[in-house]
Amino acid sequence: MPMKPSPESSPLEVYLLGVVDFEEVQLLQRKLIYELGERQGAGLILCEHPPTISVGRSGSRAHILLDDEELRAHGIRVHWVNRGGGCVLHISGQLAAYLIMPLEARGLTVAGYVERLHETILAVLEEFELRGEVHPEEPGVFLGRARVAAIGVAVSRWIAYHGFSLNVGPFLDPFEILDEPGPGRTSVRQTSMEARRQRYTSMAKVREAMIRHLERVFGLERHHVYTRHPLIRRKVLSHVYAPSPG
Repeated sequence: MPMKPSPESSPLEVYLLGVVDFEEVQLLQRKLIYELGERQGAGLILCEHPPTISVGRSGSRAHILLDDEELRAHGIRVHWVNRGGGCVLHISGQLAAYLIMPLEARGLTVAGYVERLHETILAVLEEFELRGEVHPEEPGVFLGRARVAAIGVAVSRWIAYHGFSLNVGPFLDPFEILDEPGPGRTSVRQTSMEARRQRYTSMAKVREAMIRHLERVFGLERHHVYTRHPLIRRKVLSHVYAPSPG
């Protein structure tokens, strides 16, 4: 159920950053965590990343099928991060959402917070005529048996951070470089909103829907939008991983 907004609550501070370097977004995320320790409200970073693999606490180098030389050849960087979940491949066409949310101030447990992330993603998918599912034995949100959104959360001083990634319209072949184990020793397959809808899906419209549903689900009253931050020194050109021909 949506949370009731508090009259004293601060707005959701939204950073729409386009395609940006993974490490720079981690710096911005840490700054927002520090700032939210002093006030109410929440922060949201919506962006895309150049080819990057983030490895969470359940992930392993063994889940990445390319060796270090092959990763360098494809321009893919690997980062080990302190969040739940396994390996996530970030590429252009995937919406990366970093939600920085004080839990105690909003009366949330970690489990309740993750449930609301699920609710938000499911509502966004429904708006685009897609029926998402949550499988108790597998983290994330699925369309049928294929994952469309990965969720990975960390908590510091009862402030949740990291968040989730939603495959809007990325090229799907690159996800084959990950072999994340699922139930019954099968590998987790990936899909995207575009692949299931069989037509173009606007990233801008997905971002707008995401902000709106996050506000509703978490009881936030309003939001401020920024398109830059001093810690983001440069935005990067869109880059799509593609295997070499032949």
